[in-house]
Amino acid sequence: MSADLEERKEMVNDFVTESKEMLDEIEPLIIELEKNSLEQGLINEEVINRVFRIFHSIKGMSSFLDLQTVMKVTHEVETLLDIFRKEKGVLESSYINLLYRSSDFIRVLLEAITERLYDDGFEKEAENIIEEIQEKIVALKEGSKSRQADPPGFQLEISADLLKQFADESMDAFDEAESALLAMEASENKCEKIERIFRAFHSFKGNAGFFGYAGFEEVSHKAESVLDDVRDERTPIHEKLISTLLIVIDFLRDGVKKMEIGQHDELPNKEEMLKLLDTLSPIKTLGEESAAAEQFDMKTETAPAIKEKILQQSSAKTGTNGSEGAKQAIRVDLEKLDSMMDLVGELVIAEAMVSHSPDLKGLELPRFEKSIIQLGKIVRDIQDLSMSLRMIPLAGTFKKMVRLVRDLAYKEGKKVELEILGEETEVDKTIIEQISDPLVHLIRNAVDHGIEMPEQRIAVGKREIGQITIEAKHSAGEVWIIVKDDGKGLNREKILAKAFENGLVPENKELKDEDVWKFVFEPGLSTAEKVSSVSGRGVGMDVVKQNIEKIHGKIEIRTTPGEGSVFIVRIPLTLAIIEGMVAQVGNACYTIPINTVNESIRPQDSQITYTPDGLEVVKIRNELIPVIRLHEVFRIRPLHAVLTEGILIVVETDGHKTCIFVDEILGQQQIVIKGLPEYLRHIRGVLGMAILGDGEVSMILDISNLINTAEALMLSEEKSVSA
Repeated sequence: MSADLEERKEMVNDFVTESKEMLDEIEPLIIELEKNSLEQGLINEEVINRVFRIFHSIKGMSSFLDLQTVMKVTHEVETLLDIFRKEKGVLESSYINLLYRSSDFIRVLLEAITERLYDDGFEKEAENIIEEIQEKIVALKEGSKSRQADPPGFQLEISADLLKQFADESMDAFDEAESALLAMEASENKCEKIERIFRAFHSFKGNAGFFGYAGFEEVSHKAESVLDDVRDERTPIHEKLISTLLIVIDFLRDGVKKMEIGQHDELPNKEEMLKLLDTLSPIKTLGEESAAAEQFDMKTETAPAIKEKILQQSSAKTGTNGSEGAKQAIRVDLEKLDSMMDLVGELVIAEAMVSHSPDLKGLELPRFEKSIIQLGKIVRDIQDLSMSLRMIPLAGTFKKMVRLVRDLAYKEGKKVELEILGEETEVDKTIIEQISDPLVHLIRNAVDHGIEMPEQRIAVGKREIGQITIEAKHSAGEVWIIVKDDGKGLNREKILAKAFENGLVPENKELKDEDVWKFVFEPGLSTAEKVSSVSGRGVGMDVVKQNIEKIHGKIEIRTTPGEGSVFIVRIPLTLAIIEGMVAQVGNACYTIPINTVNESIRPQDSQITYTPDGLEVVKIRNELIPVIRLHEVFRIRPLHAVLTEGILIVVETDGHKTCIFVDEILGQQQIVIKGLPEYLRHIRGVLGMAILGDGEVSMILDISNLINTAEALMLSEEKSVSA
């Protein structure tokens, strides 16, 4: 692959990644626009400007890469949005649907661009969308003739987020132009480099004009004119041209940085920079040439000296350092992060093996112990930092569901609201990729077969608008993603009947509710009375279960007839490194996530109570807590069978407690969580595995599962007593 082709591939990949992120941001914004417009008859200026801004950014980047189809579609969408920005019309559903179709079409183009590096081959589809947008534009303009024009001087209100986006895109444009300038002298293809530089300045000029930054717009326009002369061969390419344009780039970059951190609103020293660019014009009077030369003395001063002079003058006016407050970011290949995480995991294990080596027992090594403590601190810091690099919030995944709910409700004739909670919860990037499809299936089922039709909801005393909630939170070393709806709930009788029909269970067998709900994950099981184009309870739910199990997760169902259903997706942090308490039971070791441990005690006889069915309960500070004996759960021989001879570890999650009976606590250490192999997945009460400092394998306990087991025993005991 040639260097130029490799360079284009890298640029295209960056464009596709950034554009997809921006399209993800657009979808909930469009829904917000529709809601405000229909409910209040108004258009939210800030929101529509953000949508306009995103399409404008994609257009600018596509223009730079000569992606004509993307550029044409985004340009027409921009024109349509601009009418609403200025005319304040009502955004009816037809416009919203058209915006979504345009967004979806751009996504299709992005996938093609990833493979082909260009967007040709979609001209016919683009023409259809463009023609429809243009028809809307003509109709809107005709309709606006009879309305009074808006007052002149419309001013965009610039939020901190918009300003940061402007600054980030500007830095990308400056970097692109600078890179092309530096490579131009040695490159044979100078025309291609000039085009790249021209597009970068053109993109920045458009952004500056959109935000009303006249100074930036004027300087970049002047630079654009110089480059236009170079393209038309009116100005030759020489060292002075390259040096001057590099000075301009540094000048603009410095100005944007200072404006972003609030040091000034307008570009200082604009006139001096315009005069410097004037020295590059092909036709100039003798007086103008002399004045420019006198101002900058290009013959005697080097380019760095001129640049320093201008930047110093600029800093003197603002009284600050131009480099202050700037942040930098780089893109890192995900495979490199994976490799780093694996190595950090091995480092943690190696550190534990050294610090807990049996060869060191009984030795007095104060200096060695001090070194081990320092090593442990450094390893912990490296581990925390490396994990944070892969952690990203669930906000992007959750926001995609906003569009999904809107489209499904619209198609089914239902009214549904989506509430998002805990979107700032961070999980590993790999988990984000795996959880998206299960979430889509859960949402589709909630809208299609969970939420009732408006008239049905009103008839049973509910709001006509259904409510779906997506929530994320951390719990006991896991990430919980909860999908809840206030619909009609699961129908036990229908599910059982279908399970009998499919031969999944004998007809006479009595099943608990939680066992019945599991049938919805069986392939092909659906309780829908008619086939839906959207989904059915059970249709696609087997895919949900499979995908969640791939990342060693679990899914639970809680439902109340007439009130709704709750699906809880529990994802263990299989790629994480956590603090764990290591306990011994017989010859085996078990690890308990430290964030679930409340305390540990050696109980007295007076604290222990037995229920009529023999269930052990310990009284701790007037609270009765059930006991789980690990040796009974995992069927191993303990060192101690009497509670007063062993240790009780009180664990808690989500406000529920239980006591875990073990022989001995061995200590606390950092552990690398490994997923369970396929043949061990059926073991209840186990989250994963860990390698301890002495090289032994330890099971990591699933505290939530153990607590549920204890509570089920307590509940069955209460029922038997009442009977």
